[in-house]
Amino acid sequence: MTAPDTVSVDRRHAAAIDSGGSNNGAPGVRREYSGRYDAVFAIDLDGVVSPELALSTSDLSAIRDAERALAQAFESPDPTAWVDSYTDDAIFVGPGMPAIEGRRALLEVAPQVSISSMEIAADSTIGTGDLAATLGSATWVSGPEGSDAVRVRRRFLMVWRRDLDGAWRIAREMLNEDL
Repeated sequence: MTAPDTVSVDRRHAAAIDSGGSNNGAPGVRREYSGRYDAVFAIDLDGVVSPELALSTSDLSAIRDAERALAQAFESPDPTAWVDSYTDDAIFVGPGMPAIEGRRALLEVAPQVSISSMEIAADSTIGTGDLAATLGSATWVSGPEGSDAVRVRRRFLMVWRRDLDGAWRIAREMLNEDL
């Protein structure tokens, strides 16, 4: 695995320890390989020295928090509040509609979106480092809170990316009818 910087290497080490692994070499430059080889060595729960480690419990918790923040943002008086849950280069694909590409495009459509009472249920989340994917379902009212608008059910696949500020945001999202 390659990492863009030493912060990512440190996060990998923390993720290994947080998810129950054991230290087999703290983060740091390994001059025996090269002057720029920054590495971490960990042993996973099965005793395997593993370069690919699961998300830490703190990462999973942060993603669940980001899902809750997304749902709450639709209740905000600011109709664009939910867009902060997406990366600058996000791509959103909904059923029967063209893809919306980029935060700027999401901001353009946001005033026409009327969603309330959103509930997000994650079935599974997998990932490593600064990327994760969540499969789940969501329901919401397609209108203002308290209205008798239709309740919508969708399945989703969200690809999360940890942004430079450390926040998990949606980089890709695909919705499908929930049959």
